[in-house]
Amino acid sequence: MANSITSYFYEGVNKNTVSLKNEDAVSFLIHDNSNIVLDIDSFNKDNKISIVVGNNSFMKLRLLVLENINSLEINVNVPRGSNFDLIIADFSDEISSFKSLVNLEGENSESSVHLATLSSKNNKKKFTVSFNHKVGKTKSLIDCYGVSKDSSLIKIDGISHIYENAIKADATQKARVILFDKESEAIANPILKIDCNDIKAQHACAIGSLREEHLYYLLSRGIEINEARSLITLGYLLPIAQYFDEKESDKIKEIIGGVF
Repeated sequence: MANSITSYFYEGVNKNTVSLKNEDAVSFLIHDNSNIVLDIDSFNKDNKISIVVGNNSFMKLRLLVLENINSLEINVNVPRGSNFDLIIADFSDEISSFKSLVNLEGENSESSVHLATLSSKNNKKKFTVSFNHKVGKTKSLIDCYGVSKDSSLIKIDGISHIYENAIKADATQKARVILFDKESEAIANPILKIDCNDIKAQHACAIGSLREEHLYYLLSRGIEINEARSLITLGYLLPIAQYFDEKESDKIKEIIGGVF
């Protein structure tokens, strides 16, 4: 039996909040010449989201993930002159599978994915962020930060595909993860699939252990070990809060501050 799909339509300049708690799948249609900010404040165990952005429109989708999720899939089509931004602040115990795919289908379309994730205990979190540059003069950004502690794992796959004849396409990937403990792990796979010559594409990946000199500096100032680790985590993940409203931003600060 096929999952039911709930559809939402937005136009003009709007800010909305949607719950996926009792939804199998949802679709969002953004009309032409619109500016939409959409927050999702609760999730099902398995979630499928499809988005069609209108011409010359802007959409920002913000996810504050506090609940355990088996899977979350997001598929987006962005036409000419439009912009789609996806913001994910993940502080759940578990996301078994996160996948986003953005199709840049028209010239001067742009999209970015900003992710901050914290993994602890023996949790395994896997993220796949993909862009398809189907035409020229398109731009994408993958910007991911993570903190892995205890014996947990963070895996981030970034995939940017620049199609043939997608002249002047521009794809950037960034992934940075701090490992707080000896048994914590992280894997980052930046993948660039390039079928066109006249383009820009770059990636930066950094995975490393907590720098002892940073920790020692804080300890030498009389800060307790757990507070020091908390401050370092706050400095690393807090930038994601800038994309949220004040209430959600305060919640993010509270969660990060209570990690240790």
